[in-house]
Amino acid sequence: MAELGGVHAAFWAGAAVSLAALLACVAVLPPSTAEPRGRLDVVGALLLGAGVAGLLVALGEVEAWGWTSPLLWALVAGSAVALLAWAAWERRTPWPLVDLRLARGRLARTAHAAALLVGLSNYLLLTAVPVLAQAPAADGAGFGTSIVVAGLALLPFSAASVLAGRLARLLADRAGRHVVLPVAAGVQAAAFVLFALARSELWQLFLVMAVAGLGVGASFAAFPALVVAAVPPSETGSAMSLNQVLRYVGFALGSALTATVLAAATPSGGAAPAAGGYTVLAVVGGAVCATTAVVAWFGLRGVASPARPAGAAAGNGQLPAR
Repeated sequence: MAELGGVHAAFWAGAAVSLAALLACVAVLPPSTAEPRGRLDVVGALLLGAGVAGLLVALGEVEAWGWTSPLLWALVAGSAVALLAWAAWERRTPWPLVDLRLARGRLARTAHAAALLVGLSNYLLLTAVPVLAQAPAADGAGFGTSIVVAGLALLPFSAASVLAGRLARLLADRAGRHVVLPVAAGVQAAAFVLFALARSELWQLFLVMAVAGLGVGASFAAFPALVVAAVPPSETGSAMSLNQVLRYVGFALGSALTATVLAAATPSGGAAPAAGGYTVLAVVGGAVCATTAVVAWFGLRGVASPARPAGAAAGNGQLPAR
């Protein structure tokens, strides 16, 4: 789409697919009868949106404004105030956008913190690899490929993510549920090591994304079971929504951080970032993955691995919840 019609065409195509999915949901999915309908938490949505958007703008403009800019730190402070106000509001409103009470407990806190960190590290590569693939080869750090080839470099990530769901289930059955997230974080860290040391050939980018897909896919397969096991059955939907919100906040922070680092690594008047910018991203991503592994290891120690229910379908991409 982007190759033939430009970037705007790709976004319009995405909007069309999203609209089709929405219409399909309206036509097929029955209305919920388990819980009474609540009001839309407009205040919570505005506070959360303002807080996250402010941080993303500050992160994206730090190169242009400079670290000493009063506007930058005013924006950061305003975002912090908005997020604190959002947390306070969510704890007292009867119909919260995100029920923060469901984040209490070691298991829930670990799953939510890991979701944020995995989301952040995930988008460091998902954003940087297409940029590197399309960067002019004359600058020494790119391959000068088309948009189509840059997109194809992400296919191994998707394929490996599907495989990782099955492998994560096998690992949980044999070694215990508590080891899946630390191992997945270690595999994702290995992808960043490869990205730091081996990106002189285009095929190496395909390999990096395949390894990253294994790590990210295993992590995403583990989250639902951890969240479901940490809350009452009636609160599963709310708890999963909080995990999804944190995951997408990580996505946004990771993509904004990538843009900031690569912009800083682009020489004045240059057309593409220097090689050092990608190395910085690899180091940052590896550090985030190491933090994820530590958080998961200590947060999930002592978590029992439940027996697999008889007749359960294998390879469904999710670990057992109970």
